[in-house]
Amino acid sequence: MTRKEKNKVWFDALLKVAISESLKNEMDLLPTKEELDNKYIPSAIMDRRIRKLIIRNRIKHKTHAYVKTMRKIAASIIIIITASSITLLSVKATRNAIFNAFIERFEKYTEIKFNDNTMNSKENNIYSPIYLPAGFKKISVKTYGNSVMQIYSDDAGKKICFEQWLADTGTALIDNENTKYSEIEMNGDTAYLFESLSEDDYNVLLWQSNGMVYELTSQINSNELILIGCSLEK
Repeated sequence: MTRKEKNKVWFDALLKVAISESLKNEMDLLPTKEELDNKYIPSAIMDRRIRKLIIRNRIKHKTHAYVKTMRKIAASIIIIITASSITLLSVKATRNAIFNAFIERFEKYTEIKFNDNTMNSKENNIYSPIYLPAGFKKISVKTYGNSVMQIYSDDAGKKICFEQWLADTGTALIDNENTKYSEIEMNGDTAYLFESLSEDDYNVLLWQSNGMVYELTSQINSNELILIGCSLEK
């Protein structure tokens, strides 16, 4: 090896070391994960949207075997419905379960798929609650495609998130860890209530009406959420 070649090898080796050391020094200057977590705390609404994205990712990667199983189950349901359609269709709650929403409950979340079988207009009208708990006022309205999100807040910093979207354009994903699930009737429609068992978590009220899906999320008690949901107007 000539002197020139040796010098090149030494230079390349020293350059790699210098780059590695420089990168290490730059990384050491960056704040730690703990420091970033303490400084940049995501809002409750953002945290909830992130959790939804994680759940959607889990659903996206379900196995083909699961899809085949669900097809068999769906075929069985069709047979049962055909055999007893007259009796079933006379019960409003059963009609809601068959035609309006398909519910799957998993260990950590619930997936609700809505269907719009109404003849109502597809116009995406924005609804707002007439009733709000004392001290709450609207602070923002944001539109994401066919979805509209309205945020309400009080002086103490408590928030109410009200979302609405066309029934046939999306799926609701609800984190059901540490929650109590029940179905209630609201203005003649079936609503799905997820009540938190912890004061630090959120209550969720979800329902479909006239081709639209509505979702209320807040730390306020579930009775207040129901009153809000029953007071919607355009």
